[in-house]
Amino acid sequence: MQEFTAPLNTTYKIECWGAQGGNFTTNGNISQNTRGLGAYTSGLILFSKGFLLHIYVGGKGADGVVGVHSTGGYNGGGSGSWDMVDDESGGGGGGATDIRLTGGTWEEFNSLKSRIMVAAGGGGRCGKNIAGFGGGLNGGNVYKDNEVFCAGATQISINFGKGDDTAGKGRLDKNGNYYWCGLAGGGGGYYGGNASWNAVNNDDTFACASGGSSFISGYPDCDAIDESSTEDNIIHTGQPNHYSGKVFTNPIMIDGGSVMPKPKGGTETGHSGDGYCIISWISPSL
Repeated sequence: MQEFTAPLNTTYKIECWGAQGGNFTTNGNISQNTRGLGAYTSGLILFSKGFLLHIYVGGKGADGVVGVHSTGGYNGGGSGSWDMVDDESGGGGGGATDIRLTGGTWEEFNSLKSRIMVAAGGGGRCGKNIAGFGGGLNGGNVYKDNEVFCAGATQISINFGKGDDTAGKGRLDKNGNYYWCGLAGGGGGYYGGNASWNAVNNDDTFACASGGSSFISGYPDCDAIDESSTEDNIIHTGQPNHYSGKVFTNPIMIDGGSVMPKPKGGTETGHSGDGYCIISWISPSL
């Protein structure tokens, strides 16, 4: 976490990039580069001099490594898992990059609740599937035979702020017995991405993870939570403005499957590597 204190009474532009998920290891080798990539968010907002922001920059999910479970990226990436048997290991999910009004450790609920902008992280990869990218309003899905196999996060999912963890979890087969398979972790976000596997056929070829969802206070169709929400009872307001009254104008939200600005100039299709944040402003005329 880093802090930013507004130096002037003026309008600020905030840009956030979510982090990528980790890749899959099979037969002891890293798979092709089809991990989920991060999303992009930006907007303009007025701050008075001295206003304090807390910035949490997402870390990329670790690639799968034989013999250990893969670490999810900082700020909400879910952990991936080794299959506990031989040479398959899923990647960790990418962490989100977000702007908060309240500090603390990244997972503290009152801190998560204060987020006014979130750029989602991508899901980790596992098996033959392309991982879900960090999403806009909804996280990137994973498809099997042109049908959704693992749905991305939404504005009202079940994993607030953190992607699904899969490390160290056994799976039930069709006979009710536990077995192990290498699974990926979901991407972090406003809500975190999910992890799925084909338990009916005990087939980790179709195990995968989806991307998290993004959020911008004031962005159409975002669903802000109520200030009275608690960790055990999250209440959605059905409208996009954060309870703090801090609302962005000219908001832009681009999912990790689309062309977006690169942090240092140019464009990219989805954000690779760790997350990033840029805050800029133009000094007002005196």
